[in-house]
Amino acid sequence: MPTENQFERTGDGEKRDGRGSPNTGSVDRRQLLGIVATTGATALAGCTFELDDDGFEVGFGSDDDPEGDATEEVRGEGNGAADPEGPEGEDDDLDDEGETAEGKMDDPDDEGDDPDDETDESGEEEDDPDGETDENEDEEDDPDDETDENGDEEDDPEPPFSEDCIGIDPTDLAIEEISGGRWRVNSGRSGLLVFDEKDDAETAKAILEHYEFTSFCFVARPDPPMTYWLTDGDAPSASSAPAGGEDCIGVDPTDLAIEEISGGRWRVNSGRRALLIFDEKDDAETAKAIIEHYEFTSFCFVARPDPPMTYWTR
Repeated sequence: MPTENQFERTGDGEKRDGRGSPNTGSVDRRQLLGIVATTGATALAGCTFELDDDGFEVGFGSDDDPEGDATEEVRGEGNGAADPEGPEGEDDDLDDEGETAEGKMDDPDDEGDDPDDETDESGEEEDDPDGETDENEDEEDDPDDETDENGDEEDDPEPPFSEDCIGIDPTDLAIEEISGGRWRVNSGRSGLLVFDEKDDAETAKAILEHYEFTSFCFVARPDPPMTYWLTDGDAPSASSAPAGGEDCIGVDPTDLAIEEISGGRWRVNSGRRALLIFDEKDDAETAKAIIEHYEFTSFCFVARPDPPMTYWTR
């Protein structure tokens, strides 16, 4: 800092600096900068220099000091914190713009993600064709299902004959005595079979309940040479015989034939065994078709000879 030796007193008591300039009690900025420069001190912008008998003081402008505005102006020019419109303020604006630009740079990144997303969507679209392939595979399976259905139709084709049947309820069977000391098996109010012996009627009732017959069918009524029974529209079958046993003969449904016999009648044979005799050939052919259709393997009787009840099983 400058010392008092750098100033000279004049005759009128004024203090002058080493260059003979009067000191008015305040040193202007240029003088201050020069003094500070000669002393190696750091320049202080916007300060005042006061000289008295003890030395000098450096003061800073305040709100009351008219130069405070200038001081703050310089300070605004120095750090850009006070004046938002100063160059540094513009730098701040640029920084803000830079942040916006970074935000804009994020958008391309997001756009960069979009192709990936599009790739994923493409992948999903690739999966969709797979799904379509699965659907096609399912569609390919459908013909197999149709084949199965056709196979079922081959197993159970529509019968090439019409059937003459009545429905029965195997849970509502009863035996009653009728005129002539005979015994009749009834299903509800419908009479089914008539026997000379009560034991035979009871055997017939036990068989109906065992196989749970639901239909009683005839070929060539009245006085049909062939009767057969069905369970829910199919050939009856059971893992065991009825409690009273059965009277049956074996039948090969793949080895059936019709032959004409004496009296212009027609007989249905299984191999060398005679099964049924009809007056009309058409009835014999119907009987043969029924045996083949239901694949009957047993021909059974109740109370032979001249049995009132016959039935077929598989």
